[in-house]
Amino acid sequence: MDKLSQLLGRHAFHARVFFNGDFCDANRFRQNGMSGHLHLVRRGPVEFVHEDGELIRANEPSLVFYPRGMSHLLRIPAGHSASLLCADIVFEEGVANPLARLLPDCMHMPLSETPGLGATLEMLFGEAAAEAPGRELVLDRLCDVLLVQLMRREFDSGRLSPGLLAGLADRQLSLALAAIHERPQEPWTLQSLATVACMSRAAFAEHFRNVVGVPPGEYLSRWRIALGGRLLRQGMPVKLVSAQTGFTSPSTFTRAFTTRMGTSPRGWLKQAA
Repeated sequence: MDKLSQLLGRHAFHARVFFNGDFCDANRFRQNGMSGHLHLVRRGPVEFVHEDGELIRANEPSLVFYPRGMSHLLRIPAGHSASLLCADIVFEEGVANPLARLLPDCMHMPLSETPGLGATLEMLFGEAAAEAPGRELVLDRLCDVLLVQLMRREFDSGRLSPGLLAGLADRQLSLALAAIHERPQEPWTLQSLATVACMSRAAFAEHFRNVVGVPPGEYLSRWRIALGGRLLRQGMPVKLVSAQTGFTSPSTFTRAFTTRMGTSPRGWLKQAA
């Protein structure tokens, strides 16, 4: 399996289209820690205003994607209307998902600059204009395909490096990353991961940080917490989650989860619901 398919297969996401049509007002999107936002502008003008004051104007057909759901205001200038298709992008482990963390806060590109996405966009907009049975399901699936193609475009261009994609593309680091992903319950140490990667301890630590962007221990901790969130959402009790994610006790997992996510597992589940 190629590296991109390996990554996307492990870090599943799915799209849920929530708006499709003409719009002439404004809507504010708040970061919720669970989903990203995809906006396809079929006809502008549309303005996207960020909390730091940055303004993106989409006067032509464009794609604007907030992988981690950064807060923003979508508004249509007075006297105009626009045609939009908007979707929530839900990652299995929320926006702490390694795939979501790889991408920039905001991706903006005119559709004229995305020739590799043309066929999918044509199908997507054609389906959006139809009134056929099952349209909502087809739109969701086409948005999934569009995002995979967008990831491929970013991967091919090298804009995702350093990060997990770069790590998976590295012959030695990919061995350690696969071990972490497949056996998070093992008591991994810097030395044991270096051994898996067939590198010395010092060389592995430096190379991992340079390529992936965080130290091995930090990545391992993030992965375990993200996996723990996924298992919690599946209804697994904290005691079993802590064992399957490599923590020595439920209380140790709870403390680590609370520190990373800003709330306890119970509180996080309530927010997710």
